[in-house]
Amino acid sequence: MQIVVAGFHRSGTSLLTQLLHSAGLFVGKDLLGAMPTNPYGHFEDREVLKLHRAILERHGTDWQWDAAFPFFIGHDHWQRMRRFARRREIGHALWGFKDPRVCLFMSAWKHVLPDAKFVIVYRDPGECVRSLESRQAANYLKDEGDPAAHLRFYTEPDHGLKMWDTYNRALVTFARGHAGDCLVVPFDDLVAGRPVVAEVNKKWSAGLRPVETREVFDPTVTSRREAPQRVASPEVEVRVQRTWEALESLAERTAV
Repeated sequence: MQIVVAGFHRSGTSLLTQLLHSAGLFVGKDLLGAMPTNPYGHFEDREVLKLHRAILERHGTDWQWDAAFPFFIGHDHWQRMRRFARRREIGHALWGFKDPRVCLFMSAWKHVLPDAKFVIVYRDPGECVRSLESRQAANYLKDEGDPAAHLRFYTEPDHGLKMWDTYNRALVTFARGHAGDCLVVPFDDLVAGRPVVAEVNKKWSAGLRPVETREVFDPTVTSRREAPQRVASPEVEVRVQRTWEALESLAERTAV
């Protein structure tokens, strides 16, 4: 069985993957390590991360994609996906992976892994954007990475919100067509101790060990937005609200 964790950046995908990993889901050996904004690690397989980056780079973009676009996947990248899946299947009966960029490639992975299950987590857009802004500002001040990329969150109106909508809208589209293979979980439910592992076992007979969120969750590394999210475009505000409502509806539809 394969279980893929999907969600926009800063939505709780690392926490969710850490939880499932602790319960027995193999998510890789070469994982992206800890950083100040993710002190317990990202739980992202570097091979999957490199693959998604390569697909995006071929389209002249990166993870900061903020508009709907059907990404074309070349033959070489399809082959890399299939080889990765075959190696994992040989070595592990229960495995999966996590990378926020997977939101943009859900149907592709479903094609490669037709029996895969997807646990999707979503978070308040304002909190996601605030967390991204804080991280990019810190990287800019430390002169780490691409300064222009960091500043996009401050120079392009609604950039963070557009990104949130693009990623989550892709999740909505996928989950609507594959509701039986998806479990959609609000971030607030996850941190409040919702028994996600038990739900995964009940929904798909995954055979994971019973692990509760409180065993891996550290509330000190999670922050809340104290001020309302500023929105420059009424159109963006409407789109984000509609996507949020669709996620809420899917959370109820896919619940165990």
